[in-house]
Amino acid sequence: MHRILSLFIFSFTIIIIIGVFVYLKPLSSEEKEIYSVSIAVSKSPLSTPFYIAKSINAFEDTCVEVEYEEVIGGLVAFDKVMQGETDFGTSSDSVIAFKSLAKESFVTHAMFVQSDNDVKLLTHQIDGVKSVSELRGKKIGVTKGSASEYFLSTLLAIEGLTIDDVELYNYKPADLINAINNKEVDAIVPWEPFAFNAVKQFEDKIDVQETKNINTLSFNLISKKADDLLIKKAKCVIQGLDVAIAYIASHPNKSKKIIIDELNLDPSFIDWIWDDYVFKLGLNHSLIFNIKSQAAWAIEMQMSEYNVMPNIGDFIDNRAMIQVDPGAVNIPL
Repeated sequence: MHRILSLFIFSFTIIIIIGVFVYLKPLSSEEKEIYSVSIAVSKSPLSTPFYIAKSINAFEDTCVEVEYEEVIGGLVAFDKVMQGETDFGTSSDSVIAFKSLAKESFVTHAMFVQSDNDVKLLTHQIDGVKSVSELRGKKIGVTKGSASEYFLSTLLAIEGLTIDDVELYNYKPADLINAINNKEVDAIVPWEPFAFNAVKQFEDKIDVQETKNINTLSFNLISKKADDLLIKKAKCVIQGLDVAIAYIASHPNKSKKIIIDELNLDPSFIDWIWDDYVFKLGLNHSLIFNIKSQAAWAIEMQMSEYNVMPNIGDFIDNRAMIQVDPGAVNIPL
């Protein structure tokens, strides 16, 4: 009798275990469901968290399997998203500002890097320029309608000057170096890596003016207007970036080596820009301020057919970021 009772208890226990397993299995499968996502990634050190994430398999424990489409520039990445060619893209706050004027249907999910020294002012050493106020009447090469021209406007405004106080010459970013070397202009306002390339080639002829902390550029994760499924995917992408950014903080030298190899960069260039980069996830008021400032400037300069300031909050979606790091979000939307 005792043996029969023991056998009964054993059989009943097995049935319970099987039942629990069968009951929980669908839930477990749902939790581990993996979504394929594509991201247009700008080939720039500003996209370092994405390259680190790929190198260390940071998305492995999230709900996404990521495919990168490398592009040149945040504007191209933005267009890839809007044309439906990728789910997400990496774009600067300048692109976001200009595209917000067109009221395109997109949102920003998170900042992942900032730099307060990406755009620089380079002058001829022979001119001995010591301050921005000495630019009055000078010929200055910029890339019009970009962060280059916006940055120059900001520098001039701090000294009580305007664009009308200088002579502007428009060049493609890569052509600015030859413009100053050939003395077509007295100064240029390039972004990286063009500033580094100019200094490397003509170090004995060029001065880099101290303009750090004047303007902050950010790179951001963007998508089309997000439904619940896209927010879930965005959360998982941000989780992977969070892991990558933690790795960058803990292993800066290994991270630099990864980005040097991935983008085939001069190691001295990475040393040149690395300390200016702050790799950190967030959605904060500085992003709103920068987007508003650049959109207002574009309207003032009549760079767009649109002349009404949009509601910048319409282009920020904090739902995914709040799920990953609520403390990094201080934009109540």
